Amino acid sequence: MVEEESNCTKFLLGSDEPVSVSERGPARIDVQALVHATEDEEKVKTAITNLFPEEVHALLKFKRNKVRGHFHNPIIRLEICLDQRKQVKLVVQSIGNRLLVEDRREIAETFESRINKKRHIFLRFDKQESYQGRLRILNQGDSLRLVIRFAGSKNTLDELQSLCRQFKLI
Repeated sequence: MVEEESNCTKFLLGSDEPVSVSERGPARIDVQALVHATEDEEKVKTAITNLFPEEVHALLKFKRNKVRGHFHNPIIRLEICLDQRKQVKLVVQSIGNRLLVEDRREIAETFESRINKKRHIFLRFDKQESYQGRLRILNQGDSLRLVIRFAGSKNTLDELQSLCRQFKLI
C-alpha cells in the first residue's frame, strides 16, 4: 500500500489487493475554496458547510492557509477533509439527492474529464448558490472544489459510473 499524506489525516490508498464491489463506495471527501479579499470568510465557510448534511457538521474542521494571488493579493485557502466512510457515504448521498437533473446530466456528459488516473472524481460547486443552500455545478470560475475518493484504486470507468449512478451523481 502507498500512504498518502492529506491536509487533515493520513489515508491508505492504492492497495494491490482486490476490493469487493461492496467496499468500493466513497471513502473520502476533500473540499477546498479560496476566500478573496473582497469576500467574507464566514460566508465562504457557510457555503462549504452547506455542501454537507447537518448530521456531519460537528465533524467538519477547517484548515486555513494564507496564500498570495497572482498580483500578490492576499487569499485565504479553506480546506476540509472527511474520511470516516459512514459519514462520507452520507455526504455523497446527500449531494446526489440535492443535485438538479441538469447538473446530473452535465456531470454524466463530462464524466471522463472529471476523473484523474487515481479515479478520484472532481466536482465544482457555485459558491453563491451553496451559500444560499442550493447546489449548482460550475465548470469554471471561483468555486467550491470537491474531490470524492472511492475505495479501490483499480475501479474501472464503468464501475465508477455505476457507483455515481447509485449515489445519484449522474
